[in-house]
Amino acid sequence: MLRFLSLRGWRQAVASLGLKHGTVAYLLFKLPRLISPASRNVMRMRLPGVSHPIWLRPATSDWFVMEKVFINLEYSLSKWPEHERALRVRYDSVLQRGQTPVIVDAGAHIGLTARWFAEQFPRARIFAVEPAPENLEILRRNASFYPSITPIDAAILDRETHVRLVNKYDQPWAWEAWESESGEVLTVTVASLLSREPNSVPFIVKVDIEGSEAELFRSNLDWVEQTPLIVLELHDWLGGWRGTGHAVFSSLCTHRRDYMQRGENMFSFAHSVLRLH
Repeated sequence: MLRFLSLRGWRQAVASLGLKHGTVAYLLFKLPRLISPASRNVMRMRLPGVSHPIWLRPATSDWFVMEKVFINLEYSLSKWPEHERALRVRYDSVLQRGQTPVIVDAGAHIGLTARWFAEQFPRARIFAVEPAPENLEILRRNASFYPSITPIDAAILDRETHVRLVNKYDQPWAWEAWESESGEVLTVTVASLLSREPNSVPFIVKVDIEGSEAELFRSNLDWVEQTPLIVLELHDWLGGWRGTGHAVFSSLCTHRRDYMQRGENMFSFAHSVLRLH
């Protein structure tokens, strides 16, 4: 049994969450693996410093998402204070003009990243786009505490069409959306989401869509240059020769941007709407 437990993993959880919460969180992840590897019952967890409880499935990749967002703080901009300040200035100026900054969380999974953004930018409208039904159900629970988060039952591409969902790894994070006119899931676009919020301005687009970056960045890209921060995880490693990195960088390199890396994510900051003089 002990080979399934990691002293290093427990210490990391305790260092971030405290002895009580860290131990409980770590055991919630590990123990169901020992009892029932297929267990995916949704459980409630409280985290220090997080306003409301979160919901996740222990013994699944949900734990790693929680760790990424709330323990490793991989969406925090604190490592780049100049860029963080510029983004805050942009946020405040949009609000002062009476407009609404919009955050698109493409591939929102169970809503933990959307919640991070909601805590950081409480007056932004957040569209959390998730096509997998079992993820979407938990996303709605996690978003229920935040009126600013709107769950979207769809996939996201560069046009409105249909996709079929494939999960080769049988993990909650691993849903891929393949374009297909006979697919069971509808798609939305960044532009169509922006149109849902009156007087909206693109602010952040976070993209973690398991290879569909190739289709998202294929056309209808006006939003790219207008978006101060685009956060991306690329998926060429999944195979299939989809050219996800090529599609993304071909779109981003049309104007000046800064690029930073933290964890699995690349942060791309637009000079045209952020650079302070």
